[in-house]
Amino acid sequence: NRRMVTWVKFLDRESKQEFYFFNTHFDHKIQEAREKSATLVRERITKLNTTLPVILMGDFNANAAKNKAYSILTRDGFMTDTWNTAKKRVNETIGTFNDFKKEEVGGARIDWILTRNDVTCDRIEIVTFNKDGKYPSDHFPLLTELHWKN
Repeated sequence: NRRMVTWVKFLDRESKQEFYFFNTHFDHKIQEAREKSATLVRERITKLNTTLPVILMGDFNANAAKNKAYSILTRDGFMTDTWNTAKKRVNETIGTFNDFKKEEVGGARIDWILTRNDVTCDRIEIVTFNKDGKYPSDHFPLLTELHWKN
C-alpha cells in the first residue's frame, strides 16, 4: 500500500503565529514500512530548518508505548508527544483503535499528536462518541488544545 504525509504552513490569524501542520497514515501491516515512514517524516521536518511550531498527527498504526516508529520521531527530544505533556488527559485508559466496536480499556494508543518548537498542550481527549453503538470510524479521534509558548 502506498502511504503519504501531507503538510502545509498555516498562519493563526488570532495570534499571528505561523506553524507547520503534518498529517499522515502509516502502514497497518509492515513494521519496516512504519519505521521507514517515521524516518522520512523526521528527515522532512529537519529539512524545514525552522523554529516555527510543527504539529504532526495521524494514524501511525503503532503503539506509542513500544514501537520503534514512535521512538524514531520522539527520541532525543525531536518531537514531543502531547499525550505525555498534556495538563489534562480524558479517556486515558482507552485505546484509539475501536474496530467500529466499543471502547477497549487498556487498548493501544496508535494515533498520536506530536509537536516541535514552542507548543504546549493543556488538554487531550480520546473522543469515544457513538450513536446507538455505531461509531463514525474504526479509530477514536484525538482532540487537543494547543498553545504557542510565546
